[in-house]
Amino acid sequence: MSSEQSITFGVMCAADFMAHDQLQAFARRAEASGLDQIWVPELLGRDPFITASVLLAATQTIRVGTAIANVYVRDARATKAAAFSLTDAFGERFDLGLGVSNPVGNEPRGHSWLAPVTKLTDFVERYDAARLFVKSEQPPIPRYLAAHGPKLMALAGRHFDGAFTYLQTLEYSRIAKSLLGEGRLNLMQPTVFSEDADHARALARRAISIYLPLENYHRAWRERGFSDADFADGGSDAFIDALIPWGNRSDIAVRFRDQIVQGVGHIIMTPLGLELSQDHDWTEITALMQSVRQPVSG
Repeated sequence: MSSEQSITFGVMCAADFMAHDQLQAFARRAEASGLDQIWVPELLGRDPFITASVLLAATQTIRVGTAIANVYVRDARATKAAAFSLTDAFGERFDLGLGVSNPVGNEPRGHSWLAPVTKLTDFVERYDAARLFVKSEQPPIPRYLAAHGPKLMALAGRHFDGAFTYLQTLEYSRIAKSLLGEGRLNLMQPTVFSEDADHARALARRAISIYLPLENYHRAWRERGFSDADFADGGSDAFIDALIPWGNRSDIAVRFRDQIVQGVGHIIMTPLGLELSQDHDWTEITALMQSVRQPVSG
């Protein structure tokens, strides 16, 4: 399967739940595991750009990116300045992931919600027009957009190097890639390392519980054929199984390969069921990546 040869892997960093020394240890273990990238969310506490600098300073080769930095939180010029500063300091290992989050997260902070395409179009135009008066060369910084619907995916295809999808089906990856075009499709993928169905689904439900009440996700799931009952009460078994791979290494590798066939170029794991403060559990991630990259006979 030739598409597997170019697949890259990343990992989400639960930075809000780590102290500074834990962040450094996480970064070093991720780099040693053979992962290509660490991604930093903007959720509950830590600033994603400052956190990215901590991870970059603790490592030598692995890339680090924001997934995602909220465009409501800082203006386009400030975002460009932060991205440039990290790129200048750490040898072009930084990627900029952007998105709008959702009204539930933004309106309590005093931001008036705008249509996502309107907000992001204005943002990216201001970003491109912003001038930074610095002495260092300003190389192009890869940027990716969190996109759920077809309009945002098309916007990503025009103005970004690719896009993120999250909590979507295999079918949607094919649709997203067709809308995105040549850009890289990044699949943000909770992944449960457990063969016990009840335990695996319980971990999956806990991981996605914050997203289940959000109407923008409901709309996307309905378009994939799910009903409201599927994402009520923690999510039906069929719903969980469609969105989140679980099982042994071979089971998960099959699911990842299926996504690659649909056009996914970068898989960002949120590993569940592993203890990532321990070196030995990182070996399972390394083995999984090797399994996915191994050519499939027949």
